[in-house]
Amino acid sequence: MKNFLVKYKNIFVVLTFVFITYLFYLSYINTRSIIIEKNTFQKNLVKINILESLRYADNSFDILEKYLNNEMEQNSILMLEKYNHNSDILTWNLEDLKDQFEKYDIYILDKELKIIKTTFAEDLGLDFSDFPSFAALLQERLEGNNFISDRLDISPTTGKIKKYSYIPTPDNKYLFELSIDISKYFPALKELNIFSNAEIIKEEYDLIEDILFYKFNEDGSEIGLVSQEGGLYLDTDSISTRERDLVSKAISSNSIQVVSSNYNHTTQTEKSLEFIPYLNYFDDEYNDEQKAQLDWWSSYVVGITYDDSITEKELLRERNLFIAKITIISIVFVAFTFSLNYLINHTEKVASSDPLTGLVSRKHFMNYLSKLINNNTNNELVAVTFIDLNSFKYINDTHGHEAGDIVLKEVAKRLKSSLRKNDMVTRAGGDEFLVLINGLSSNRDVETIANKIKDLFSYPAIINDIEINIEASIGISVFPNDAVHPEELLQKADSAMYKAKKNKIPGSSDYEIY
Repeated sequence: MKNFLVKYKNIFVVLTFVFITYLFYLSYINTRSIIIEKNTFQKNLVKINILESLRYADNSFDILEKYLNNEMEQNSILMLEKYNHNSDILTWNLEDLKDQFEKYDIYILDKELKIIKTTFAEDLGLDFSDFPSFAALLQERLEGNNFISDRLDISPTTGKIKKYSYIPTPDNKYLFELSIDISKYFPALKELNIFSNAEIIKEEYDLIEDILFYKFNEDGSEIGLVSQEGGLYLDTDSISTRERDLVSKAISSNSIQVVSSNYNHTTQTEKSLEFIPYLNYFDDEYNDEQKAQLDWWSSYVVGITYDDSITEKELLRERNLFIAKITIISIVFVAFTFSLNYLINHTEKVASSDPLTGLVSRKHFMNYLSKLINNNTNNELVAVTFIDLNSFKYINDTHGHEAGDIVLKEVAKRLKSSLRKNDMVTRAGGDEFLVLINGLSSNRDVETIANKIKDLFSYPAIINDIEINIEASIGISVFPNDAVHPEELLQKADSAMYKAKKNKIPGSSDYEIY
């Protein structure tokens, strides 16, 4: 199991890296979805809030409408009574009537639909025949016999929001008109108007850059931007053709018109727009024709400009964070992989080598010997050489253990440098060494190798400028002549070494072949 883990360690590291990266990716995708959903939720919340404020304003104005309708009808009847007593309207003092009616302005239109008398000087002389669509409506009212009250309307001269009522004289010569400036006489409505709520929403939500309200006239031919500057009025000049087209489309389709996000180079922001229709319809159960009739005055189109760069910045921040995480985890895993390989290799090297001399371990030596024996198909000889340093105890006692270690390193160096690539040397323990030589063809080759190893100990080692003689006893066993098993070969090489030690001449090195 250990060898399996070591062998496939890099695969495990890669799989772990892929798994962690996948988890980071899932987290990134989830966070990205949350940001987008939050943006969508806030947009929907803004739309709901705006539409509810419009509905609330409508309800408030409906109550005001009923009150004003009743009061304007009573005042109109008073004007008819005055006409019945004095039909020469040019002699009328309208200022006295205005004082009586308090907040209402009075208009008198003749058969040509021209204002011939009024308390509102700016409209004096206004000829409605210049407005064909509206003139037809006024003509119909002049020729009728009923009191009619319009919804809140826009003054054609000042653009201010007013309410108008009409009643014809019994002889249909004149049309009496009353009007009231809503913003002037009902300032409390400002506290519940849609503009105040829009400003609150803009302050609450960073993604909202602007909220605008568009209105249109009865036949949809005029579209304007409702403004509060200097009192409520309709601005028909400051909106672009594109805005008009989108507002018209929102009205005709009764559906939200979306302008996808686009980059503004001036402000360096991403912006998107929505044009949301808020359309009311008359619902009069006694008049089938009016069931689907648009209540144009209480209808709006809300234009919301979103600063999408806020969401884009959040998404970019999460993307950069994801990239940073992947970069960091990549660096960590690369460093970890290198460290792991180094530690494993180092551990293997330490486990398979002698820490003092750097030679392979005895276990590794025996495994290699077994491999050579098992794979020997050419009847080649394999020699196992057992070397014991005769004078090592004397060196330690005389020159110290540090000098003894240097001698061991020197012997290891000499043995290793004298061998071929496929030969091997190990430190068996203490002052003993094993040398494995393969690919020999005869006993003569064995003797040649024995003499070569013997010669390695024919000259002293220089340690701290002191010459130290190194003597060795060398025993050799040969496969397959002496044994066919590694341990048996080692045992016989050991026996040969002791024989060489016993027979050797003092002060020299010698070898013995089993």
